[in-house]
Amino acid sequence: MPNDVPELKEFPALWAEMDPRLSVRDPRLLELRRYWDEIRGDRPMPRRADIRPEDIRTLLPNIVLIDVQPEPLRLRYRLIGTEITRTMQRDSTGKYYDEIYSPDLLAEIYRTFRQVIARKAPLRTFGTAFYPDKNYYSYETLNLPLSEDGTTINMVLGMLVFHLGAPA
Repeated sequence: MPNDVPELKEFPALWAEMDPRLSVRDPRLLELRRYWDEIRGDRPMPRRADIRPEDIRTLLPNIVLIDVQPEPLRLRYRLIGTEITRTMQRDSTGKYYDEIYSPDLLAEIYRTFRQVIARKAPLRTFGTAFYPDKNYYSYETLNLPLSEDGTTINMVLGMLVFHLGAPA
């Protein structure tokens, strides 16, 4: 992590734990992080146009692309991978987060994205949750900022992986 990245503020976790150190456990997340680093080169963040789906073909089922509208913050699903839609039992492609999630959950989700935006750096989140397919999962996400101008985050490349688990 670059030295000029602000420290992550500590908040009690209601939805997800935040991990700015990126201690990822799933190798697919490591693969996506390596790809993001490769396509950004010496820039702080890559552009959306730098992403070539054929380069990350095996990761696509767990990929999300999220449009970021800055102030006031608003997020929209541009693309959602098939594994995510299968587990969630819905396809929210094209929908804004505030059209889908309850106010409490939305506040938690925005809390994590505000960290990505403030730090202009990747963030891992993880936790355990009960999903619509009636299973408990531990989950792990990696959110990687994208920027057209190298300064303003206008999109996030994310990956969400699920691991079937027991209730917490």
